Amino acid sequence: MKNNSETFSFKRLWVLILLPIAFIIIWQAKTNPEFCETYSKNIYPILSGSLNYLFSMTEISIAQIILTVIAALLVFYTLTTILGLIFAGGRFKRILTYIVNIVCIFSMIVFFFSVTCGINYYRPSFAETEGIEVTGATTKELSELLSEIVLRINEAEENFDGKYRSFSENAEIAAESIAKLSEKYPSLSGEYGGPKPVSFFGFMSMSRITGFFFPFTYEANVNETIPKISIPSTMCHELAHLRGNMREDEANFIAFLSCMQSGDPEFIYSGLMLAYSHTASALNKYDPELCRQIIDGLSDDVKKDISEKNKYWAKYEGPVAEISDSVNDLYLKANDQKDGVKSYGRMVDLLISEFRNNGLEIPKAEEETVEEDIETNE
Repeated sequence: MKNNSETFSFKRLWVLILLPIAFIIIWQAKTNPEFCETYSKNIYPILSGSLNYLFSMTEISIAQIILTVIAALLVFYTLTTILGLIFAGGRFKRILTYIVNIVCIFSMIVFFFSVTCGINYYRPSFAETEGIEVTGATTKELSELLSEIVLRINEAEENFDGKYRSFSENAEIAAESIAKLSEKYPSLSGEYGGPKPVSFFGFMSMSRITGFFFPFTYEANVNETIPKISIPSTMCHELAHLRGNMREDEANFIAFLSCMQSGDPEFIYSGLMLAYSHTASALNKYDPELCRQIIDGLSDDVKKDISEKNKYWAKYEGPVAEISDSVNDLYLKANDQKDGVKSYGRMVDLLISEFRNNGLEIPKAEEETVEEDIETNE
């Protein structure tokens, strides 16, 4: 008669079937646009809406609880396995059992990830769905965009009284803002709760993670310890993911638009700060001197806010942040974002293309708008 402990690992081998099933699902999403669209338009809204409604009954992040428990259990299981190898017999079986169980857990995670949101990585982009033509920008257009942002961010800072709201208050505004944006962009429609605060005891900041979308509970999670000026735009970014927009550049673009049309000074300032960061970084790669000349136009108060934000993140530079960046880069590339972490910079193309093709105006605080279009250089 076989010992139950000897067959413990092998009883779970059937779970490994989930891994090839997940690959088949993703392959279908890559090669069959109709399959992908059917999922994103008909299945995903039901899944995400139902579970988000359920888990939105509490302001506590269920994702943080689940991930913390899983991490603790994995550490405990690994330690007990190591102790068993040292003080008990059956080393080969223990190692085999450990490996099989870990692979089974990995298989389940990959399968449920592919079913809950992975397919959305291969759906038509937000730009394609909403008819936004995205093309490359000239340095002239880039400099003009940055100049306009510098002008507006100075005005936004003046209109913002510097009194930051509580997380819960901003979460409500973020949810309302992106819901309002869906009136112009129907693909963003849906009934969803607001983002939730998380911190993971400082580990998120150490990893330079501002927020994350958790597909197993359909929660938008935001690192509550980051500089307060970044919280509104990060909230809108994660809510964009919740609505099925998985590409980072597009989530940033949607976050910017949400902040702009909110009519709220704190959100407008945060959205412009997000746009400034990406646009200045892009121009600095091509014309550092011109970039310096333009950003010299920032007001002293805006420069102070940027400096404080940079100082915050400088505290967390180190091996943990580098590993996190590498893992994030690998994750993005594995999900068909070929630019990896560089995909965040493509937000600038969306900003310029929207302005060029559809008359996007960067509004002043209190919903005033720019009077003239940026001159293009075709």
